Amino acid sequence: MCGCRMLITSRSFVWFAVTLIACMTLFCAIVQPKWLIGPEVIRITNEEGNFTVIRHPSVGIYNRCKRMGRSEYNCGNFDLNGLLTDSSVFPVPWKFTMFLMCVGTILLSLTLLSMFVICCRVHSFFGFSMHKFMCIFQSISAMMVLCGYLVYPLGWDVPRVKKLCGSDAEPYSPADCTLGYSMYIGAVGVLLTFLCTVLSMKAEAAYYSAKAQRRVIDGDVLVCVM
Repeated sequence: MCGCRMLITSRSFVWFAVTLIACMTLFCAIVQPKWLIGPEVIRITNEEGNFTVIRHPSVGIYNRCKRMGRSEYNCGNFDLNGLLTDSSVFPVPWKFTMFLMCVGTILLSLTLLSMFVICCRVHSFFGFSMHKFMCIFQSISAMMVLCGYLVYPLGWDVPRVKKLCGSDAEPYSPADCTLGYSMYIGAVGVLLTFLCTVLSMKAEAAYYSAKAQRRVIDGDVLVCVM
C-alpha cells in the first residue's frame, strides 16, 4: 500500500508529463479523419448565404469525411463491423494500423497509471526495478505504434484512396492527396513514445540518487527532489 509516503523527482514529473502528452497525441491521431486530404474543394454556403465554408474530403484510419449530396459535408466511420469489416471497405493494412496503434496507446496509458505506484515508493516488482519494467512496456508500446504508423501507407492503393487521390495512388505515394495534420500528430506521438523510454531511465537515476534516498531514510513522508 502507498501509506501516503511519496517520492517525486523533477525527472519523474517530466517522464509523466511526456507520457501523458504522448497518449493524448496518439489518441488524437487515431480518431481524426485527416490522415489524407483530397484535392477536391467543397464549398458549403450557409442558409443565409452570407458566408461560405471550404472543406476537403479526407480519410483516416477508420473514418472519412466527404461530400454527401450537393452541399452536405459528412464525417463518419466506415469500420461498421470493426476489424471484421469487409476488406474492400476497411483495407487490411488499416486494420493492422488501428489494432497496433490502439493496443500500443492503451499499453502506454497503463504505464502512465503505474507511475503513481512508483511515486508511492514501490520501487520493485518481484525483485525487478519498476522503472525498468515500465521502460520495457513503453518500448513495446513505441514499437507497436511505429509499426502501425508505417503500415498505414501500404493501403494507399485501395479503391477508396484512388477515388480520393487519383488513379496513380500507390503505397507511400498518395498521388494528388496531401498529408493531413493527423499524420504529423501521429509522427509526433511516435517520437514522444520513444522519448518516454529514455526518460524512464533518467527518472530511475533521480529516484535512486543520494539526495532522494537520504530524505527517504530520514523518514520524510513527501519527498520532492529537483
